[in-house]
Amino acid sequence: MVEHLKELYDYLVEKKYKDVVVYNLSKEDLTFDYAIVATTSSVLNNKKIANIIMQDLGIEIYPEGYNKGEWIVFDFDKIILHLFVSASREKYNLDKLWQSKKMTF
Repeated sequence: MVEHLKELYDYLVEKKYKDVVVYNLSKEDLTFDYAIVATTSSVLNNKKIANIIMQDLGIEIYPEGYNKGEWIVFDFDKIILHLFVSASREKYNLDKLWQSKKMTF
């Protein structure tokens, strides 16, 4: 599982997402074990990169939040990927909620 997290983390950094952070939530009472949070500069860029992710991973169904593009969520079973524009990331502040669960690579 950790190798997939690292691959996804590196992929997001390569795609120019900012402040990419991985959280280990495996000990929480959630349906997933890990969350990745990343930020881009605009809705247009967020949707553009979400499209690239969909293409690269063979995903045919648009992820939750794609239409608005401010907060796009990919569900990879045990890994949830949150793609934000800056204002939405600040507003919902998942980083504060999960700060003690932050992982480093």
